Amino acid sequence: MSASPKCGYRSRTSPDFGSTGSNDFSYARHFMQKSSLISRERGSVAVEFVILLPLFLLILAGIVEFGHLWYVRYAIGNASREGARAGVLYHIDAGRIDWAKTQATDAVNKYLGTYEGGKPKLPGVKVTVPSPLYTAPPPDPVTGLTGITGGTLRVQVSATNVAIVLGYFITAFENMTVTAETTMRME
Repeated sequence: MSASPKCGYRSRTSPDFGSTGSNDFSYARHFMQKSSLISRERGSVAVEFVILLPLFLLILAGIVEFGHLWYVRYAIGNASREGARAGVLYHIDAGRIDWAKTQATDAVNKYLGTYEGGKPKLPGVKVTVPSPLYTAPPPDPVTGLTGITGGTLRVQVSATNVAIVLGYFITAFENMTVTAETTMRME
């Protein structure tokens, strides 16, 4: 018999594997012990998966929910700017305040859009256009008309119940309101 080399490599003729030509059941026994250990670990992996799956799904739902809330905040912020811009454009008319409110509300609704059936894309959206704040300037000496140029128009857009998933499970998300407000000077 030859001795095992010092580098840690065992040859087939080393004493651990038996002599050449004999049945080598020690290796098979060692392999079968490892496979039974692996089969015992399969059950623990399944238990760990069942425990961690709800946590993983909650994290995933949170990522989707906060992404949607971020989108809603962006959309209503832009809608309020569009509405304010549409309402402050110069328009000589006696009913300019009502015209400005109508233009602002229409611009917000157009920006946010609707589906084909008329259902709004963002549910629970409310548009508020308070009366413009201004001091009446003196009448124009040429035309004799007074306008509200120089006043400010404020457009407020709020969306309620915008939660997709977490509103059903967490009460803080159930009645969440996202608001945006834009104030522009009337031309």
